[in-house]
Amino acid sequence: MSDYSDFDILTGKETFTYVLAMIPQTILSGIFVLLYVNFFWDNLKLQQMYFVIGSVIYMLVNSLNDFFLGRLSDKTNVDRWGSRRLIYIKWGGPLWALVFFLTWFPWSYDNQIIIFIHFVVSICAFDMFLTLVILVWMALLPELTENLAERNKIQFLNQISGTIGAIPVIFALFIFENNLQMFQIFAGVMALISAVLYFIIGSTLHERPELYKHEEVPGLLRSIKETLQSRSFITYVSFNFFNYVNLLLGYSFVFAYIYIFGFDILTASLLFILNGIIFGWLGSITYIILSKKIEMQKLIIRGRILSIIISVVGFLVVIQPGADLLIWLFFALGTFASGYNLFNYPYLMLVTDEDEVNHGFRREGMFLGTNAFFIKFGDSVAAIIGTSVLIYFGFIRNAPSQPPDAIFGIKFLFFIVPAIMNFCGLICVYFFPLHGENLKEMRARLKILHDKKTKAYQS
Repeated sequence: MSDYSDFDILTGKETFTYVLAMIPQTILSGIFVLLYVNFFWDNLKLQQMYFVIGSVIYMLVNSLNDFFLGRLSDKTNVDRWGSRRLIYIKWGGPLWALVFFLTWFPWSYDNQIIIFIHFVVSICAFDMFLTLVILVWMALLPELTENLAERNKIQFLNQISGTIGAIPVIFALFIFENNLQMFQIFAGVMALISAVLYFIIGSTLHERPELYKHEEVPGLLRSIKETLQSRSFITYVSFNFFNYVNLLLGYSFVFAYIYIFGFDILTASLLFILNGIIFGWLGSITYIILSKKIEMQKLIIRGRILSIIISVVGFLVVIQPGADLLIWLFFALGTFASGYNLFNYPYLMLVTDEDEVNHGFRREGMFLGTNAFFIKFGDSVAAIIGTSVLIYFGFIRNAPSQPPDAIFGIKFLFFIVPAIMNFCGLICVYFFPLHGENLKEMRARLKILHDKKTKAYQS
C-alpha cells in the first residue's frame, strides 16, 4: 500500500511534543477506567439499580455533548484565540486533571442517593473534559501530516509514550486497595503532573492554519447529516464501538480478574500492565512490518479472527481444574494478536481525509465528536454487561475469595464476552470501503487538494 512519501512529515520536536500528550492521557484515563467501577460499585457499594441508572444517564448526557464538543474546536475563531485546537489542550487539560483528583473524595459512605449523585456528577464531568482534550489532540494529527507511514509511526510512538504514563497506573490499584488517603495524595500528584504537561503541550505545538483559515465550516445539522452519510465513517464507528467495549471490559474489571490471576494485587496488576506493554508492543511492531506489504483492512480482519480463536480456546482450557495459570499464556497471545488496534486511529484519519476530498474542508472535530457520541455508549454498555455477568454468576463484592460459580463467570467475562465483541467488530470492518484502488485514488486527490490550499494561503 502506497504511503505517498511526498507528503510532509513532522520534525523531531513536533513529533516529541505531540506524543508527549499520551503520558497525561494514559495517567488520567488509565487510573480512572481502572478504578471507577471498583470505587463506586465495589468499594462504596452503590446498589446495582443506581449503578445502572447512573450509567444510562452518563451514556445519554455525554453522548449528546460529544457532537457539540467536537464541533466546538472546528468553529473556534483562530484569529481571536490564536488556535482552534491547542487552546483546549492548554486550559482544558488542567481542568480535566482537577476533576480527576476531586473524584476520589467520597461524598458519603452510607447514603445511596448521595453516592449516586457523586457517581453521576464525577463520571459525566470527567468524560466531558476527557472528550474535549482528547478530541482536539486527535484532530491535530491528520492536519499535521497526511503521510500514512508517518501516522502509523506516530501511533506506535504514542504507545511508547503511553507506556511511560502507564507506570503510575501499575501501582494505582495496589495503593487504592491498601489506603484511600494515600491514594488521594497519589491522585493529586498525578493530576498536577498531567496539568503541567498539558499546559506545556498546548503552549509549544503549532497548527497548520493554511488547511482551514479560509474555510467556512457548514452548520451543525448539515455536518451531522454528511457525517452519517459516510459509509466509511459508519463502518469505522461500528467496529470502534466494539473495540472500546473490549478495552473497558479489560481495564475496568481488573478488581474481579484478580481472583483468577493467581497472584496478589500488586503482582497481578504489574503483570497485567506489563503484558499489555510487552506483548502489545511486539504485536504493534509486527503489524507495522506487515503493513508495508499488506493493507490495514486485511491485517485487522486476520487479527480479529486470530483473537477470537485465542479467546475461545483459552476459555475452554482455563475452565479445566488446575489450569488457572494458563490464563496468562492466552492473555499474552490475545494481546499480541490485538496489535492491529494500532491502526484504529489511522483508520479514522482516512475517513476525515475522504471527507475533505469530497466536501473541500477539514472537520476532524465533527467526526471525532460523532465517533465519541456512538462509542461513549460503550462506557455504559461495558459497565452494565460486566457487572451483570458478575452478579449473574454470584460474584460477592469486596470479598477475600469467590465461590466456584463466580470464578467461572469471571473467566467467561475475561474470554468469551470479548470474543463476542471481536466477532461483531469483524463484521463491521469487513465492509470498510477505503482499501485497494479506492484508497489510492482518495490519497492522490488529497495531495492535489492540499497543494492548492497551501498555494492559496501563501498568496
